[in-house]
Amino acid sequence: MKNIVFGFFLMGYISFSQVAGYGRSSGVTTDSQLGISYNEVEIEGTQYINELYKKGVTIVYGKEAREALMRYDAYNDVMEIIDENGKTRAMLRQRNIMAKLDGKTYVVMEYIDEGKSKIGYFNPLNDGEVQLLWKPKKIFVQAENPDHGYDSYSPPTFRDVSSHYIKAEGLPAESIKLSKRNILKYLGTKDKSLKEFININNLDLKEEEDALTLIKYYNSQLLDKNPSEKDS
Repeated sequence: MKNIVFGFFLMGYISFSQVAGYGRSSGVTTDSQLGISYNEVEIEGTQYINELYKKGVTIVYGKEAREALMRYDAYNDVMEIIDENGKTRAMLRQRNIMAKLDGKTYVVMEYIDEGKSKIGYFNPLNDGEVQLLWKPKKIFVQAENPDHGYDSYSPPTFRDVSSHYIKAEGLPAESIKLSKRNILKYLGTKDKSLKEFININNLDLKEEEDALTLIKYYNSQLLDKNPSEKDS
């Protein structure tokens, strides 16, 4: 991504988020108060999962609403949509509004981040009582100047820090590093059948596919204990 004025990028997003309905004016009116600089820099990477707009579908209250060109901004946690007038808009970040894009579903969920409750977009990887989630996320890393001539200059970069989360029904999502210990601890069960299932199927719970296999089995066990839910 070449010749981007990062100050304008920040200022544009502040305006963009306010128009979208979830930004709040801080009362700051000057560039110096905002901390905006106008130095031209070259930024590596992109804040988007894919810079190209692709055809997606908005879903409101579980029903497909309309098709639109869209892309996901993983730095600002925003789903951008091109409206019928050809203008870029931010999809409202609400739990009843979802999007399907590039084979993935983007759902707004509550989650815990550094002890605070927030809402943001997640890609659910399975259905059921317990869900494994993928949180697409990028951060901006400032440029680093070398301390001396032997070090090289590190340009400002958008770094991908996407990660897994896990969520039980009725609870906010929590960050999780995939492992046998972490997953069994979250499920909070001493049921020997889970460990037997892991051993019989030779599951490596550091792998997403194997972790999903165990979680789906766990959800099926819950359904067997509550057969009435199968018909709901």
